Amino acid sequence: MITDEQFSFINQKIKKSGIASKEIQDDLIDHFCCLVEIEMQRGNSFEGAYEKAYQQTTPNGFEEIHFETLFLLNHKKIILMKQFTYISGYLFALSTTAGAFFKVMHFPGANIMLFSGLLGISFIFLPLLLINKFKYKVFNVMSEKLKWIFGTLSIMLILIGSGFKVLHLQGAAVIFGLGMLIFGMLFLPFLFFRMYKTSQKETLNQKQA
Repeated sequence: MITDEQFSFINQKIKKSGIASKEIQDDLIDHFCCLVEIEMQRGNSFEGAYEKAYQQTTPNGFEEIHFETLFLLNHKKIILMKQFTYISGYLFALSTTAGAFFKVMHFPGANIMLFSGLLGISFIFLPLLLINKFKYKVFNVMSEKLKWIFGTLSIMLILIGSGFKVLHLQGAAVIFGLGMLIFGMLFLPFLFFRMYKTSQKETLNQKQA
């Protein structure tokens, strides 16, 4: 049997884990207590038993359970959100493509289709895509977040600037230039930095293997 002090230790660890659901907290506490008790009966110390229970239950940390719980609770919303994001992206891309084709062929309505498609991609699809990435994917590294933010912002500005240029609107060069500046000076450094870090991890994993 585990002592009250040991139970309090497990209880505090799980309460401070960031898991919002009280039911899941209680289930985890019971589960941890059972595993710890079993390991202690096998001759392990409390610290060793707790560590084994932790590795068996939450090898990637309590955050993993928290996000998996959120995913399960919001599964339908997530699917609908993603469906809307990618369908809207497809429709806006189709509008842009059709508008470009109409522009080349000098058909009426080309400017409306082209510009509405570019605006839709810039102000609806790309922000939704970014929200999906941030809301349903865990970014453990700030550089990964910044890569996505600067990448999305630069593409938005480049697309808007391109639309302004095609329609001969004022400010096209400034918007396009700002987008290219963010792309080159902010997005690309973070992109290649993350690629370098990933390659380092792969090299270390290969050495360990």
